[in-house]
Amino acid sequence: MKKKPKTVQPAPCEVCKIQCDTLEVLLIHKQGKKHKKNLEKLQDSITRKPIIKPPSNVIGPSMPPVAVSNCVVPSVQPKKKSSSAATREDLEVKKRRVLEAGAAQGEVKICQVCNVVVNSQKVYEFHIAGQKHQALVRKQQPLRFVT
Repeated sequence: MKKKPKTVQPAPCEVCKIQCDTLEVLLIHKQGKKHKKNLEKLQDSITRKPIIKPPSNVIGPSMPPVAVSNCVVPSVQPKKKSSSAATREDLEVKKRRVLEAGAAQGEVKICQVCNVVVNSQKVYEFHIAGQKHQALVRKQQPLRFVT
């Protein structure tokens, strides 16, 4: 007697336009950074604000910007300060949080390039090998011209 195979019902995430294998995976996905970022973008696009037309570059009297009622654009949130602009105090706060979370004092590592604090040597090694770290290292290196 053969067993009937279970059919897995995919669980879609309409925000990210992906299919998860199970509802449990979908719930985990919905707690993730990417989903939350996509949800925020979607909410921002729903909450639209009118365009403010800048003054033209025509020579003559300057007029203040005018709101155009028939055009809309998504509202834009101000950018958070860049991680490369983190101060020493910011890094100390991050380090304190990592220590409060239970990391051993001697194990905490700081990447000065990315302003990242990690809780172990192993995590630091993974960070150093990562694409974002490598990109920041290349970006900070001065351009060298071959003569």
